[in-house]
Amino acid sequence: MKKMLTALATTGLLLGASQASANDLGYGFSWSGNLAFTSNYIFQGASETGGRPALQGGFDVEHESGLYVGNWNSSVRFGDADPSYLEVDVYGGFATDITDAFGIDLGVIHYFYPGAGGAAEFTEVYGGVTGSYQDLDAGLYVIYETDGDYWWYEGSLEYALPMETFLFGSLGYVDPDEGDSMVYWHLGAGFSFAGLDFSVMYGDNDISGNKEQWAFTVGTEF
Repeated sequence: MKKMLTALATTGLLLGASQASANDLGYGFSWSGNLAFTSNYIFQGASETGGRPALQGGFDVEHESGLYVGNWNSSVRFGDADPSYLEVDVYGGFATDITDAFGIDLGVIHYFYPGAGGAAEFTEVYGGVTGSYQDLDAGLYVIYETDGDYWWYEGSLEYALPMETFLFGSLGYVDPDEGDSMVYWHLGAGFSFAGLDFSVMYGDNDISGNKEQWAFTVGTEF
């Protein structure tokens, strides 16, 4: 799954911008946006902000054919030795429903970290399948870093409960070209009220010395 989609899942916006409300632009195009504030940007079971809060948001432009482009951003903090303060993700791809319950998503995403220099940039290509059954939505993605640094696999689930409440979770495996592989997991719950999604999430991984992470997030789609 794209990092953008993973981040949205962990902020209570769940399986991503493809589910956001569409605003018609004409000629088959539409746009949607998302905005969130989280107490801790959790990614692959670790904090991207040193346990500090983050402001996050982005937008998507989609065509009825299934083509899409978008951008997602988050404040980050990796420590005094890393000058990065912002993550900027730019992506594009093709997503379509094969049946009412099954879809595919293919694309590419590039990551920028202003202030850290060009060496901090990297690109991933991804392919995924999505499915739904009654109140359960699922996604399974395979991601490849284009310099061959790693393969990344992630599955996610979202379950809608009565009274605008929901559960969500993800399980992933990262297989780097060098170094040890990693398994990570995220579990969360939340509710929707007055156009906002409120959620709490737990994340961790099997890297020795990693601390479990918790985050409270409020987000919206528009």
